[in-house]
Amino acid sequence: MIDGIILAGGKSTRMNTNKMLLEIDGHPLLWHTIHGMKQFVNRIFVVTGKYDQDIRAALKDEDVTFVYNPDFELGMFSSVLAGVKQVSNDFLLIPGDCPFVKADTYKKILSGSKDIRVVRYLDKDGHPIYISKKYIDELLKCPLDYNLKLFRDSKKYEIINVKDENILLNINNVFDVHKVNINERK
Repeated sequence: MIDGIILAGGKSTRMNTNKMLLEIDGHPLLWHTIHGMKQFVNRIFVVTGKYDQDIRAALKDEDVTFVYNPDFELGMFSSVLAGVKQVSNDFLLIPGDCPFVKADTYKKILSGSKDIRVVRYLDKDGHPIYISKKYIDELLKCPLDYNLKLFRDSKKYEIINVKDENILLNINNVFDVHKVNINERK
């Protein structure tokens, strides 16, 4: 079994609005991330923060478990830990603003062999990341203001090379939304 964690707890300060609910192709951005991941995991935990109630209301019909991170002000790693507290299996972790990861990328990362797996496109690491359940307790001992990259780099991890530029996509401003090419995501 594989669990999924989607990070949606940020403040969207660069956007000045809740970017997780920006509409792309008729659905909120976060909806695309959920639907891209859901066929590859048994459960999805969406970690919210500042926009908790808005996200829950907009995605109330989705088969996900919402997890509120009361420490969202401390940064992304606090949301990582809020999600990790919920999982009991190996898991995939992805930011909510990385919506169009291809199915083949999920298949490749799941077919890897190491306990931590990172996808790479053209020598750039992206999302999602795969982490074995054997690291859950160790992760939960990290301080809330730590960094997932530091944790990852302290371990031997596997690079999964993919032909998917979407692993690098993060929606951080209005211009990023306009860069999304609906035809290139699948």
